Amino acid sequence: MINKDSVRHELAKLLASRAFEGKRQACNFLEYVVVEALEGRGEKISQYGIAVESLGKSPDYCPTENPAVRVEAGRVRKLLDDYYANECVTPLLRIQLPVGSYAPVFEPVQRQSGALSMASVAITEKSVQSVGPRIYISCQNPASIRDDVARNLVYTLHSSLPMILGKFRELRIALIDHTETPRTLDDELNYAWQQHQSEFLLKCEIQVEAEGFILNKTLIHTISGERVWGNQSSIARMYDPKVLETLYAQMITQAFSLNQGVVLNYWSRYWRNQDSLPAHYRVLVEHIHFIQEDASERSFHLFLHACQERTQQYHDDALAHLHFAVLCLYATMMNFASYPLPAEQWRQLTLKALTLNPGNALAHGIFALECYQRGDLELCQMEMGTARRTNPFDTACGHLLAVGLCALRNWRQALTLLTEVLAGEYRHPEPLLSVPCLYYFRQGRFIQAARQADSFARVGGWAAFGTLSERCRAEDCNGCIQRLGNAVSQLDTPAHFSYPQHLTRLDAPLGTPYTWRSCPQL
Repeated sequence: MINKDSVRHELAKLLASRAFEGKRQACNFLEYVVVEALEGRGEKISQYGIAVESLGKSPDYCPTENPAVRVEAGRVRKLLDDYYANECVTPLLRIQLPVGSYAPVFEPVQRQSGALSMASVAITEKSVQSVGPRIYISCQNPASIRDDVARNLVYTLHSSLPMILGKFRELRIALIDHTETPRTLDDELNYAWQQHQSEFLLKCEIQVEAEGFILNKTLIHTISGERVWGNQSSIARMYDPKVLETLYAQMITQAFSLNQGVVLNYWSRYWRNQDSLPAHYRVLVEHIHFIQEDASERSFHLFLHACQERTQQYHDDALAHLHFAVLCLYATMMNFASYPLPAEQWRQLTLKALTLNPGNALAHGIFALECYQRGDLELCQMEMGTARRTNPFDTACGHLLAVGLCALRNWRQALTLLTEVLAGEYRHPEPLLSVPCLYYFRQGRFIQAARQADSFARVGGWAAFGTLSERCRAEDCNGCIQRLGNAVSQLDTPAHFSYPQHLTRLDAPLGTPYTWRSCPQL
């Protein structure tokens, strides 16, 4: 017998998936027929009922004259096939819509007998869409928490985290199913990888204290078992909802942002160290390497080649077109002689990125900069506002806008925007605000060093800031970034969040003894 909660959980994952993103009618159709089936009315589902109750048709709708329901049913079947082929290759349960019927079928997936070792599993999916890592979000089961406020807090985390992280095209999301919760951390890591091919486990746990709560957030690489990032926050019992927004923003900036997120940095380094790099990972892997590790012409060309290859092979690769459009800004800024950028190509790529990535902040942001570059200032301002409103947690987009405006000679607005973006971050020495590139290219380690007395001189001291400012104001972005790279190279310590020296064995606060295991050759 099918567990109804499992069906509802699978439906929620489908409606939040990339396949169904922005397809309101398809979502309404699928949700309606699934709910009807769960309520025992599957055999009574009709074209008329679907049209009026889910597609918004008027009561005089006639199925024989209007094929809207049949067309939408075919579309839903195709989206379901795409989802199970590309996004969720090993589900516990499949929702299918058989041809010739409007009653959905719920098919349990036969689980493999015996436990698979991590080394025996490899990336099996082949996607026409470039993608980034999948994050398996694990929160406590609210039903197991007695404290009412803590239980509501867990419910909030469980519902809001997937929506917030799901706005980032670079991430894919998998959610814990509390009907299948593994018992130990090792089991959960295995489950996240084997059942969802999630490369990272985001574990959120609430600890009840006398005056409030402690929220522990930990990110673990499921393949190697390495602890990549962790954070602990105190939350008052009578907390303001804005407190959670601040915590979300900090987590996204530190862990998932394109220009400094340690999870994306780890993921990129991990795959660059493997013998084989999945083709649908390559665009994002090379972009992160370029922006976080090595803003050189060689790295630029690796990124460029990845974008060209994917966009030529797959004309609807949303992430590849989006990041190719961002690459065009880099080419404009750094003036690479080996890649003269036709202005029309940048425009075409930004428009295609907007079409393929509806409601994406980065797509609106890069389009805004392209508008400014060709003199459409009014549309630029409108698109910048849209980008900021679409995803206020995307600080990397705000940094990109500041850097882009600076490179396109709008120095005043660039610094104004940068100050706004940094409003929630820790304080920096004032000169750091004078060079937007510091906040986009290799900024993490440079700023970390500049804030410490012993390493401040090693990155050049105030003279370095003066040189960087002069190059920036002279619109020599390439020279500015090269000078920044040379300053960072003078540091003796390992690179910021380098692989794998910064990683440590999972420690006691997580509550579970941990056993090391070797990384599989994927």
